Amino acid sequence: MKKIIAFLLAAGLSVSLFATDIFKYVPIKGNPKNYVKTEYTIASKFGNYFRTPSIKYLHTFNADGQEIESSELTPRDIPLNKITSTYDENNNLIEQTCLSSDGELIWKNIITYKNGLKVDSSEYNSKGTLKAKSIYTYEGNLLVDETGYDGEGALVWKTVYKYNAAGKIESSSDYNYDGVLDAAKVYAYSEEGLLDTITEFDGFSTATVKRVFRYDDNKLLSEITSYGKENQIIMRVLLKYDSANNVNKVSEYTIANKFGTTVNELTGMSEFVYEY
Repeated sequence: MKKIIAFLLAAGLSVSLFATDIFKYVPIKGNPKNYVKTEYTIASKFGNYFRTPSIKYLHTFNADGQEIESSELTPRDIPLNKITSTYDENNNLIEQTCLSSDGELIWKNIITYKNGLKVDSSEYNSKGTLKAKSIYTYEGNLLVDETGYDGEGALVWKTVYKYNAAGKIESSSDYNYDGVLDAAKVYAYSEEGLLDTITEFDGFSTATVKRVFRYDDNKLLSEITSYGKENQIIMRVLLKYDSANNVNKVSEYTIANKFGTTVNELTGMSEFVYEY
């Protein structure tokens, strides 16, 4: 579910990428049965870093490689909630249901399609009341407009997409209900067609962050480096892979000038374990 929970107030541009779904940039390869993502809290003591598991997510797939279940767990594997996904005969995601650890409905998301393209997504609360609705508009097969409404049908947000000649996304612009730009992203690609940079602009704080994507000799994404004002490095996200070339570790470092030098501070970490 991309943006079905609507926002009402503009938020400042987040420097951190750690909450980002890394699989947007490095899709899962092969057909694992499931994977567990563990997020860690990082603490520094006497100059050394210590990590503590903070939350776990179990993602389960069917034989077609579709995610059918996502569970949130405590570090001791106690279930907190579960999202179940349902697909139609054309392998389109048509329903997502979130249940509490007691099996009580929290929310339900219904998605409809036309000619194989997603046209709307409706979110209902535990009582079956419509809380939010997204409507999607296309040019050909390319999504060009995504509009979010509240349960009463009032406009809340709109995202407009543009593409380059190769059909790759060139920019995305997020607008508030009043038409004022909230945030924007501009994408650039290498000659090989790999994602090279994303420049992000926040309309609220006027902050700009440039993300540079770096690859290893096998063209696997190995690092995302973020630059702030005056082209200073402010963050590095490092990726490592397992033998199947699936991401198994993501580490985030904040870059700061301290004690007369540049310091790399580990601020976040996630590990991924797959069952093939």
